[in-house]
Amino acid sequence: MWEMWFTKIDNYQQYCPVYLFPYWYSGDMSQATELTNAVIDYIYRQEGFAYRAESSGVFDSKLQLYRTAPKKGVSDIIGIYKGKFLAVEIKIGKDRLSPEQIGFLKNIAHCGGYTFVAKDLPSFQEWFTKNVIHK
Repeated sequence: MWEMWFTKIDNYQQYCPVYLFPYWYSGDMSQATELTNAVIDYIYRQEGFAYRAESSGVFDSKLQLYRTAPKKGVSDIIGIYKGKFLAVEIKIGKDRLSPEQIGFLKNIAHCGGYTFVAKDLPSFQEWFTKNVIHK
């Protein structure tokens, strides 16, 4: 189901499983989901780690209502590359950042992490190569 291989971490004899995300889900995906999966896959291929941060509310069947996410504004993708925190927000079409998302990205940047708003894969790849890999 998932394509997997192992990458060596530094000079240690430890190994980290790397999953390629475009293979984990088949079927109809939204543009945002496709871009999210592509960005995560790209970070993994650069020997980083990333995951989709689920921030939507959850339906509580017992109370018959939606419970909000624990933290508003958390980026769609959270990751790490060579010890640096990554926060990537996915925006497609006319979708815009909320005030909470802007605040989250500012907080991460203030603490020395990398932040990016991805609208397409080529612009993310260019930013990542220029600002994260070669910095």
